Amino acid sequence: MTNERLAGIGYGLIAAVIWGGFPVVTRLGVTHSTLDSYDIVFVRFIVSGILLLPVLLRGKLNGLGLVPALVMVVGVGAPYILLVATALSRAPVGYFALTPGSMIAFTAILGRFVIKDTLSTAQKIGILTVLFGMSMAAFDVLSNTGGAFSITLFVLGGLLWAIYNVTTKRYAVSAIRATAIVSVGSALFYCPFYVLSRGLSPLLHAPIAAIAIQAVYQGVLVSILGLYFFSKAVSILGPAIGATFAALVPLLATIEAALLLKEQPHSLTLAGIAVVTIGMVASLVKRWDRPRQAASA
Repeated sequence: MTNERLAGIGYGLIAAVIWGGFPVVTRLGVTHSTLDSYDIVFVRFIVSGILLLPVLLRGKLNGLGLVPALVMVVGVGAPYILLVATALSRAPVGYFALTPGSMIAFTAILGRFVIKDTLSTAQKIGILTVLFGMSMAAFDVLSNTGGAFSITLFVLGGLLWAIYNVTTKRYAVSAIRATAIVSVGSALFYCPFYVLSRGLSPLLHAPIAAIAIQAVYQGVLVSILGLYFFSKAVSILGPAIGATFAALVPLLATIEAALLLKEQPHSLTLAGIAVVTIGMVASLVKRWDRPRQAASA
């Protein structure tokens, strides 16, 4: 492997580690405090938006059109987080496997038709293996607890995430600029509506510790560092292969949910996670057989 490819894999692994705690911290916030999904989204983007505003002001959109920028904001910004946070307030963390699973599938499909992204046979098999493993991991939860509404939200979240992946690659948006666009754009569009409709009373009456946890983890680690490293992986490895790192998120989330939320995984879930890991490795070890141009950072 080239040094650039190894760097892309490293970026993807770091993003997966950071994002592994996202569903657990979100569910912890909406089930163990007075915060709800709307409060968590506000805290997340008011923090990340303020921190990244200087980055966006320095280079603005750098030639990127308003429509692609808005698509990126919708893809992994406030609309995406609202969908997933709402779903996590109604369903166990195990359901979240549907979001990265569907995202991987949607990314492969959209990448093929939108940016003509081609994959080798080994990479296709790897992605299919990831999807099969994630289906195994989610099957037990889905078959026993139902929740069609939550399932729909998680899958829709995967579609939005895939749209972000393909858009950043299509327009060669650098990782730091993509991160700034999503955070600042979400803060500008969502935070005023939140304040006008709800005021600040929910936050003023919430435990300070709960707000601090969400501010640091959601606003700094997930929104800034996690998205930056994931965007770097996508720019180097391509959207379809870069997206497979999201398959590690359910594995890490399952472990953390067992430790923090006492949501014990069943044997079928653990078997599915093992299959996911095999599929992800298979999709990454195969060398690209065509030239590509990575987005600059």
